[in-house]
Formats: sequence, structure tokens, C-alpha cells
Amino acid sequence: MVFDYLSEKLRAGINKLLNSTGNEKVEEVLSDIQKALIEGDVDKGTVTSLIEKIKKDIKERKGSGFLSKERVLDIIYNDIVEIIGTAGNKIQIDSVPYKILLAGLFGSGKTTTAAKLANYYKKRGYRVLLLGLDTFRPAAYEQLVQLSKQINVKVAGSGKDPQQAIKEASKSFKDFDIIIADSAGRDALDKELVDEIKGIKKTFDPDHVCLVIPADLGQNAKIQVKSFHDLLGIDSIVITKTDGTANGGGALTAAYISGAKVAFIGTGEKIQDIEEFDPREFVSRLLGLEGLESILKKAEEENIKINEESVKNVMKGEFSLMDMYEQYSSTKKLGAIDKITSMIPGLSSSKNRQLVEKQGQNLGRFTTIMDSMTKLELEDPKIINAERIKRIAKGSGQSEELVRELLDQYRKMKTVMKMSKNRQVSNLMKKFGINL
Repeated sequence: MVFDYLSEKLRAGINKLLNSTGNEKVEEVLSDIQKALIEGDVDKGTVTSLIEKIKKDIKERKGSGFLSKERVLDIIYNDIVEIIGTAGNKIQIDSVPYKILLAGLFGSGKTTTAAKLANYYKKRGYRVLLLGLDTFRPAAYEQLVQLSKQINVKVAGSGKDPQQAIKEASKSFKDFDIIIADSAGRDALDKELVDEIKGIKKTFDPDHVCLVIPADLGQNAKIQVKSFHDLLGIDSIVITKTDGTANGGGALTAAYISGAKVAFIGTGEKIQDIEEFDPREFVSRLLGLEGLESILKKAEEENIKINEESVKNVMKGEFSLMDMYEQYSSTKKLGAIDKITSMIPGLSSSKNRQLVEKQGQNLGRFTTIMDSMTKLELEDPKIINAERIKRIAKGSGQSEELVRELLDQYRKMKTVMKMSKNRQVSNLMKKFGINL
């Protein structure tokens, strides 16, 4: 999950509210949220204003009567969305060739981001050219070439002078819809980098300037965003390294405070791990309220067919190994199982995620084991006895112990899903025509 630490803390507060019997926990919950946001490096002034606004909104809605937990949660959700931004900053490809310039300091992840964006737009039918303008960092161009091979996208650039590289590559710009330029960085925004990036902007004449910043910058992100914004006129921001960082809130709110909105967030190391930033969806996932829409959207992008009957069985905790097999097969295509389950209400707690992550580690082997089962065994796992386990293990090339572990994980997952079945899940599933 992106911003895992911050999300874990916020979800704990939300769960405390949802498990309370009335409004007696509201002050305590708001204190927990305030602490979580400050620890997550969200600007203190922004946090103070947020908590004051939430209290004011609750008071106005409540009047002299009782305010339901769901209404309180709705206020918290909407007010947090406001400090992130009610709308993202989708890059509008309104002309071709459309030129995007990536800027940022060393270690921000510009080169990887360039390839991720190229892959993102290629999947949407655009002809993309990667332009390597980082002549400062050793092997930067070679890295871009290697990444481009993974997604079958052409690369231009290299050489010792980035402006000359632009001039030479510009002859082929007409053959592409989008040109993504990867510029050089430095440890700091010094005179050398300022002069270089100014020259690149003048020669390249980008339609869109995108600043790449890592989430672990914390509140230093505010200084970096402002400096680049003053220098180049930043159109949007990509936040990278959002997985596993404790202080990503600083980068997120610094972007909003600066007025340069976030367009994309990097969600992992793989080339497909990038997504357009949707503030409302992001806050939903941050608080553990929603996420199935993201899963289905990603499935659609990857052209993965989801068996709704199978999904329904799994969500209700009334599934067979056949249902589990179908979900495993889809999960392997969608990405890391822990990322997907972190989006699903009821499975986002540390305890439940540990169970699911353990399954994720054995995903390939479990699928191989189920390939060696009969249709009857998949549909009715209760019939799998010691003799059948021995046959399945031999047929799959796996140990009998691992076959037993699969069956044990299957039983535990059924229990977890039954415990997780609640109105929140039901309402989400109904959005997609699945009635639990």
C-alpha cells in the first residue's frame, strides 16, 4: 500500500470510530488522526487547520442531536480530501507531438518514472519516444535503454550535450505522439543544474513540465517544489517511492500547498507500478474505505476478465479452491497480492495482511499445486485426504507439507473473509453489480 505507515495509523483511528457505540470516541479519534498526520510529516499548520475544520463541521452538522458514526466519517473523509486537493492534475494530451519534460534532483526516480509513463501512455494507444538528456549521471542513458526494451519503446538522446541531443532527436519527433524527456539531476539545485535545465527547457520547448519528487523527502519537499516551480513553472508533480515510507505526507501536502498538483504516483518498483492520482480515491484507500474500483480499473487496463460469481463467493467467505484458483490467476496478472488486498476493506489490518502476504509469497507454487488437482477436489476440498495430498504433491512437484499449507491457508482465508463481511463491503460490491 502507498504511504503504508501513514495509512496504518489513520486506519487505526477510523476503526476506533467505527467500533465505538456513539460519539464518545470522536475527540480521541481526531487526536489519533492529528498525531498520525504530523508523524507522517504533513505540514503542522495544515494539520491544525484540518482538525479545527473537522470539529467545526461536526458541530454544525450535529447541532443538539446525535450524529451517526458514518456521518462523522464522511466529514473526516471530505475534509482530508480538501487538504490533498479535490481534483488531480491529469495531463491532457491535446496536441501531437506532445512534449513532457521530467525534472528533479538525484535519487528522485526520474529515469524509472520516464519509462513508467512511456508504458502508461503506450497502453493507451500513443506512440511514445523516450529522450535521454541526462549526460551527467554515468550510465543514465544505458538505464533508459534497458527499461525501454522491457516495454518496446524507442529511445533517442545520449551524447555529451543535452541541447544538441534535443536538436538531433527533434527530426523524428513528428513520428511520435508523446516525447518524454529525462533530464539530469544533482544533489542540490545549484547553478550548474539551473543553467542546464533552463537551456533544456528553452531548446525542448515542452508542453508540460513535470517535477519528480520522492515521498521520503518529508517536509523538505515543500522547499524543492517551490524552487523548481520558480525556476521552470511546474505544471504537475509525480511522487515516487510511496511504498514503505513513513513520512510521505510531507511530499503530498507540499505539492498541494505549492499549487502544483500531483498528476501521478509511483506505487512500486515494477514498470507498471504507476497510476494517475485521484485525490478522492487516494484518501479512500488511505483510510481503508474503498479500493475495489481501482482493482477493477486495473483489471480492465490489463484486459483481465474477472469472474463476478467467483469474486462474490470469495467476498462472502463461501468459496471453493476453484474460486481461489481463479482469483490467484487474476492476482498474478494484476500485481503483488499485498497491494491488492490492502485496497479491500476488512483485509487492511496488519494481522490480516500478514496472512494474505504469506499466501502471496507462495502464489506461484500454490497455483501449480491446484493445477494438479481434479475438478472435484477444487470444487470440494473437504474430500482431499492424505492419499490425495500425496498424489497432488507428486503431480505438482511440490512437497506434501506445502499442499497441506495451501489447504490450511484456504481454511483460514474463508474465516477471515466471513469475519470481514460487512455493510461497507456489500455497498462497494453493489457498485459493480455484485450483490452479496
